[in-house]
Amino acid sequence: MIWDNPFMIRSNEQQDNESEFLLLFDSSVLQMIEERHLRKVNYFTSTPGAGKSSLFHAFSPKVLSAINDESGRNNPNNKEIIAQMKRLKALDGNRVALISSMLSCARGYNIIDEMFENGRRKQVLFALLNYRIVIVFLRNIYNLINSGNKTIEECLKKVNFKKLPNEMLNDEMFFQNGYNAYQWACEGERKLCSYLDNGRKGNIELSFVHTTLLTVKLFESENILVGGEKYFNHSILIFDDYHKLSANQRDAVSNALYTLRANVGIWIGQRLEGLPPQQIISLDGNLGREYEQIMIDYYWTDNAKKFLSILQNIANKRVKEANFDNFNGFAECLCEEIYDESVKNKLVLCISDIKNSMNAEDRYKYSDIIKHIDMTYAEDVFARAKYYECIQMKINRDSFGQLKLFLGEKVDVDLMEDFYKTNNEVAGYYISIKYEIPFYFGIAKLLNLSSYNIEQFLYFAAEIFERCRAKSLGRRRRGTRLNLLPDEQEQCIKKCAEQKWDEIRYRYTDYKEIQYFLSKIAENGERCREEEKGSYAGGAYTGFCVDSKELNMYKSYEEYKHTFKILGECLAAKYLEKREQADGTVFYLNRWLCVFFKLPLAYGGWFKSSLAKIKSNYILDFSR
Repeated sequence: MIWDNPFMIRSNEQQDNESEFLLLFDSSVLQMIEERHLRKVNYFTSTPGAGKSSLFHAFSPKVLSAINDESGRNNPNNKEIIAQMKRLKALDGNRVALISSMLSCARGYNIIDEMFENGRRKQVLFALLNYRIVIVFLRNIYNLINSGNKTIEECLKKVNFKKLPNEMLNDEMFFQNGYNAYQWACEGERKLCSYLDNGRKGNIELSFVHTTLLTVKLFESENILVGGEKYFNHSILIFDDYHKLSANQRDAVSNALYTLRANVGIWIGQRLEGLPPQQIISLDGNLGREYEQIMIDYYWTDNAKKFLSILQNIANKRVKEANFDNFNGFAECLCEEIYDESVKNKLVLCISDIKNSMNAEDRYKYSDIIKHIDMTYAEDVFARAKYYECIQMKINRDSFGQLKLFLGEKVDVDLMEDFYKTNNEVAGYYISIKYEIPFYFGIAKLLNLSSYNIEQFLYFAAEIFERCRAKSLGRRRRGTRLNLLPDEQEQCIKKCAEQKWDEIRYRYTDYKEIQYFLSKIAENGERCREEEKGSYAGGAYTGFCVDSKELNMYKSYEEYKHTFKILGECLAAKYLEKREQADGTVFYLNRWLCVFFKLPLAYGGWFKSSLAKIKSNYILDFSR
């Protein structure tokens, strides 16, 4: 299939079938899964767009069947995903050996808390979940073992359970085979849903099975027999949108799963937005031996090179599937260098301005450097301008703070050359801001702009691809293929950043506080940028740091409740990115906010603050 703009497809739910999903899916994300994750309880927590849903979908029976049939095995595009699934023993020979079932917790289960009291509400919840677990697992088993046009009854009668939990022995008649169990679950779910829909009129009997999630034990891989033989190596039960359950329900389900200790991979997918702010801010990466917390966003930040490679693969696949004017990869859509004559004139002006601003002392100190620049970089005006900007940065640093005595010495050429190599990117940033030269362009900056979020990358890439395609179509009659120039790329990126800023008002009722808070963080970055000292990564602050002990100490204090709420909302929506460092917890602005506030995209520049200063009307520490 050819899409007009495949970058607009940002989640697996928007893809019509498994072949389309596989065309756009990058199997490198499967590297975060180890075989141990198929045998224990795992929490997959993320911000929207981090790739959680696509990861879950990759383990669905339909996707596994698609890569395992003859055409799937012979498709070279499936080579890597097949290798990953074999590593996890999800594929065994020519057989799909992993059975997974996904339950959405966004089906209104939380209403049960309002309809019942005490233990009854938990029993009704467990009953609905137990029935759904049985139905979904057995339907998926049927789809995997049905090699012809056999009915669900014919197939599921071949399915047996090696052993029933002791608590289910009174209902043994319902579990003699898979089809009996399927009928039991369908009938039970129908009756219970009818009871709930009709205002709970009359009485309904609920089996002892529903005192906990006993049906999970049925679907341990070694307990499922097909034709009297073990068929599956692993089984996975996925609870997606777990944050949609009420807090009481999440506790009840988590405790039940912990108590059962079933030999089943339990994958609990939840967004940060569903967690309490205090937990979002000080989220533990490991919940102990029984539970494991997989923070998808943090996984990517710890595997940055791998993530950037994944983004390029995703982008290249989408360009290929769009059949776009013979472009072989997404990077070909982007011009990496500035050729505009007006930019050259601005760079010449930059050099002139710096020379004119130097006093006699500085002109003498840097006289050898100036000769070196004009001789070595005579043909490269951009490099020459950046070198002069580095001189300006050195002058600004020397004039900041304690006064130094000038003894007539000149700056060493070799030392200055080292300074230039270290700071030329920062110098380029300062020049771009001062003289309005494009800065946010090129594939490297676009990848960094993702803030380790796949959907965010696609959001910006979609606008660039659309603009590039429109430009190319306009010139097709001349037989010329054009990529997007730096200023055109920057226009697209800034447009998207402005749109995302405006979207904040539609997401939160307290959007004014959130925007004000983010603006105050950026204000400090803008101030240090104007100093042009380049002593921070990228050339300006892009975040702030709070002592981790202080965060843990005050997270339960009532007076800081609202402060944690604002911080939590910013993290859940990924307006802020959190990093744990030796100095404390650093909160960086999302990279699209850096574009919005004309800040660099590098990480590392941050200033120290405190909860007390944040709480004080979100006024951050601007002191030096």
